[in-house]
Amino acid sequence: MLRLFPFLLLALSSFGADGVTAGAIRWDAWSGGPITREVERTLSPEAHRRRLPWFAQLDDKGAVRLNGAAEGVMEQEIAYARRAGLDYWAFLTYPEESEMSGALLRYLGSPKRGEIGFCLILHQSLGVPEGRWPRELSRLTGLIGEKGYQKIGGRPLLFVFESDDLGAPAAARLEQLRQKVAERGHAPYVVHMGWNPANDFTERRGRGFDAVSAYAEPSAEPDYGRYVAKLEARAWQGAKKAGAPYVPLVSTGWDKRPRQDHPVSWEKNPEYATQKTFPAAPTPEELAAHLSRALDFVRNNPETCPARTVIIYAWNEHDEGGWLCPTWTSSGRPDTSRIEAVAKALGR
Repeated sequence: MLRLFPFLLLALSSFGADGVTAGAIRWDAWSGGPITREVERTLSPEAHRRRLPWFAQLDDKGAVRLNGAAEGVMEQEIAYARRAGLDYWAFLTYPEESEMSGALLRYLGSPKRGEIGFCLILHQSLGVPEGRWPRELSRLTGLIGEKGYQKIGGRPLLFVFESDDLGAPAAARLEQLRQKVAERGHAPYVVHMGWNPANDFTERRGRGFDAVSAYAEPSAEPDYGRYVAKLEARAWQGAKKAGAPYVPLVSTGWDKRPRQDHPVSWEKNPEYATQKTFPAAPTPEELAAHLSRALDFVRNNPETCPARTVIIYAWNEHDEGGWLCPTWTSSGRPDTSRIEAVAKALGR
């Protein structure tokens, strides 16, 4: 009992006896600039248009146009996220001047922001040039101190994606950030996003990480049911067997065929370029069942899941293969079936 007490205290202080929170990853390529032009091309073919975000438009020549920066789009997204019952968005964080930071800035400026919390996923920000780091450090510290920032037992939740790719400076920068945030009250609860939780925590437990998780789950398994069954066995159960503190990943899919048809500039010689099969898109019922099993896994395994949260891939990775955000239809009425299914699974 004494060994369990710290984990139970963390859970009870945050969410009540049975509360499990759910967040969804945001990768915001839809707000303008060269990245938006590329994802417009990936999702323009007729076969992929069912994956377009709900605010997509077709011009008079039938070409896809995406403007996530349009007035009212963020407010409607917040309404959809609240309807789904999500607790927070996890924003993949870019330097402030990047067009990829537009959605985070609009969220922070929205009068509706209080309806859903947020946290950060660090990668790009840890790799800025040396001369830019002091400014970025100050900005990140400020963001983590913002009202509505998601917390785990009073500690700000901070995901870090593949920081090893950025070399030794990233580790030092992460430690600087940890210290700056701790000076303001509570050290952040830092979760490494890798690919193999059973090994990831062993390799990083002495480097300041509190838990492990993942950003996504690549696969060539064509059946969604078998795809998530393998994820649950390999990652969830693997973390449990290894004794690794874990934030379960819930996957809405992984189908990168749009990027096979129209390669994107930020992925060089990707392995999926010649991949023949990808997981089928889930039905809303399949997605809800997968999420429900994740919630049960957290409730039933407090030692493995002390943070009592799950992370969903993704809110809006439309062209990579995973989304909850409602999608465009030719009728003009967005398809909200996924968020309705998620709401049922979350009991909201």
